Amino acid sequence: MPLITRSIPNLVGGVSQQPEILRLENQATEQINGLSNVVEGLKKRAPTEHIAKLSSSSLTNAFIHTINRDTSERYVVIITNGAISVYTITGTQKTIVYQTNALNYLTSTNPRRDFRALTVNDYTYILNTTKTVAMDGTTSTAKIEQAIYTVLQGVNNTNYSITIDGSTYSFSSSNTSTESIRDGLFSAVGSPGGITLNKIGNSSFSIVKASGSLTVSASDGYGDQASQVIKDQVQNFSDLPAKGIDGMVVEVKGDASNSFDNYYVKFVASTEVWEETVAPGIEVKLDADTMPLLLIRTADSNFRLTQADGSSYTISATNYDVPEWGERVVGDEDSSPKPSFVGTNIKDMFFHRNRLGFLSDENVVLSRSGEFFEFFNETVTDSLDTDIIDINVSHTKVSLLKHAVAFDEKLLLFSDQTQFILSGGASLTPNNVSVTVTTEYENTANVKPVGSGSNVFFAFDKGQFTGVREMYVESDGETNTGEDITANVPKYIPSDMFKFSNASNENILVCLSSKAGFLNSLYIYQWFVSDSRRLQSSWHKWTIGNSSNTTILNVDFVGTDLFLIINRSDGVYLEKIDCAPASVDASATYLTHLDRKISNANVTESYNAGTNQTTITLPYTVDSTMKLVGRSGGVNKAGRDITIVSQSGTSLVVSGDITSFDYFIGEQYEFEYTFSQQYLALGQASSSGSRTRIREGRLQIRNWTVSYNDTGYFQATVTPIGRDDSVTTFTGTILGTGLTGTVNLEDGDFTFSVQSRNENLIIKISNDSHLPSNFVNAEWEGYYVSQANSN
Repeated sequence: MPLITRSIPNLVGGVSQQPEILRLENQATEQINGLSNVVEGLKKRAPTEHIAKLSSSSLTNAFIHTINRDTSERYVVIITNGAISVYTITGTQKTIVYQTNALNYLTSTNPRRDFRALTVNDYTYILNTTKTVAMDGTTSTAKIEQAIYTVLQGVNNTNYSITIDGSTYSFSSSNTSTESIRDGLFSAVGSPGGITLNKIGNSSFSIVKASGSLTVSASDGYGDQASQVIKDQVQNFSDLPAKGIDGMVVEVKGDASNSFDNYYVKFVASTEVWEETVAPGIEVKLDADTMPLLLIRTADSNFRLTQADGSSYTISATNYDVPEWGERVVGDEDSSPKPSFVGTNIKDMFFHRNRLGFLSDENVVLSRSGEFFEFFNETVTDSLDTDIIDINVSHTKVSLLKHAVAFDEKLLLFSDQTQFILSGGASLTPNNVSVTVTTEYENTANVKPVGSGSNVFFAFDKGQFTGVREMYVESDGETNTGEDITANVPKYIPSDMFKFSNASNENILVCLSSKAGFLNSLYIYQWFVSDSRRLQSSWHKWTIGNSSNTTILNVDFVGTDLFLIINRSDGVYLEKIDCAPASVDASATYLTHLDRKISNANVTESYNAGTNQTTITLPYTVDSTMKLVGRSGGVNKAGRDITIVSQSGTSLVVSGDITSFDYFIGEQYEFEYTFSQQYLALGQASSSGSRTRIREGRLQIRNWTVSYNDTGYFQATVTPIGRDDSVTTFTGTILGTGLTGTVNLEDGDFTFSVQSRNENLIIKISNDSHLPSNFVNAEWEGYYVSQANSN
């Protein structure tokens, strides 16, 4: 039996649930609390760092939004039923000044499900998807019964007549002066009951009736061409008199064959101009009670929660105005209709091409370009590139839109079963916008898709589990594909997914579920593409704390820092994980791996000389096994374990006086990587990295070797079928004597004995220490006897 050796070129392929004989060589059975980096290899994930306690009460089902204003200002917004709070990412709570009634909009039995948020500059729009948008009942000025009589041409010896409410008044001209003819007829009318007349200019007078309807007509002996009455409408703008009644509204009919080119004008006495206006007596104003709220970062770096109602507020004697949802100022229900979201619920918000957008039912509604509160056109006499866009997605299926995400310079729209692309020209206008079906994949409404460069990740249901697709543009530049990137882990990611967050510069996607039993788990996807080839597609998971008392409420990346809001046993905490490559502790060459990590600068210490013990009071309650280790820069050894005598509540007790020590404190957490079962493989690896494996015969594995670098500790566990575990430990050391020295991180190969058949063999490497471990590759050697030889 010849000795054979096979290598596993890297350990960054993540988990696969395929039959083990079909897996890629670098895929694992399980990977917990690891990070798969194509440059650094497989390593223990970075720890969570304690930042602050945000609340002593549980925040189950809270909606959480991160504001990434700029590099110096980031905030966390937490919304519960009828309440809102804002914290900096250092944990400092900010003051919020509330406008009266604004909190009424935040009523919800499930805020996480019902709310959405979008930040644009200093405004964060907060949407309650259960609210039905309405108009507030405010109407334009009601129609006034009024008219203008005008002498168009003075004709000598001609009869001019006006009929008002059935009574006819006449005047016969004796000259061609339009003013004298006007004055003569004006005197002839006199003062009818309930009607007021006033002269206008040199040739007109107004007729205004206080109540009831008004009928007015004019005639003359010049074929009715020498005079006219203008009341409610004219055919053309040129038919209007040069001067009118201040505030008088007249409809310009335009083309008599349709009602869509009609428009309204109002005479403004101060400028003596007929200006475009809105039809009389129609609703003009959106109800601010039903529209998204504004959370405004104010000039004093605090916040104001308000409706967009045009109110004002004062900071340091300076007055600031709150924006207001724009009113309908021109047209009528045909030429300037209400936005299609009126009467329905808005399901999502987005910002695209310098427009604020809403999704409602099957419609996409975008504000005027650069005017984010305007959802009515500013004119109906012309089509402007800046006008609002209100477009329906046409499809054979009912397609209620749920999410919108920027995609390949376009907008990707999601319904439950279909994806649409909203596109336009170089500038998005009402004349060039279009919506087309791009793909038809099922989509989970409870988790908003996220974009990463030109790709978009979205979830779909798989019964008790969740699948994830990655949408991208094929190399032809035209075809969009939604690849199932969970095809090899169909029963790995739990259902009830509610949050995606990604770090585009590190190619990391984090998925968070609300399913019981998985509340403390994060499901991680890492990928790497080079020259249009996917060289890495790795799924694995991280666990934070104990499943019994830890619930992760939210995750958001800010740069390479993953910020977590976590429900612990005694309240809600803000923590972060630094996902940057090669991150190390300050003034150190390695990273101390302890969750809820804090230093001695974050605790209070009390030394008791009688007991020769130091009591350390933590900023949080102990939930798991704690560890205390020295760090560089103090009188104690960096990396040295300091034995904890007892731990309870918020206190740790250690022997001796360590008040002069520099150290880290945190929870132990374990990294685990379980290799796939190994088979003898033949030939060269295919383009996908797979090779033909042989199941027949007997493969007896003798030894296993893992290559490591910058590693201080790990264990290798061998579990053959029907036999006890065999554990081998690689132990890093502390060099030096006295109170100096550093952790010794080594590079090399670690070989441990297996002496077992490959079938049902479990090989696992793990690390529950604070020291780092980084693995480059692995190999095994053994003996193979073919079925033919065994016979």
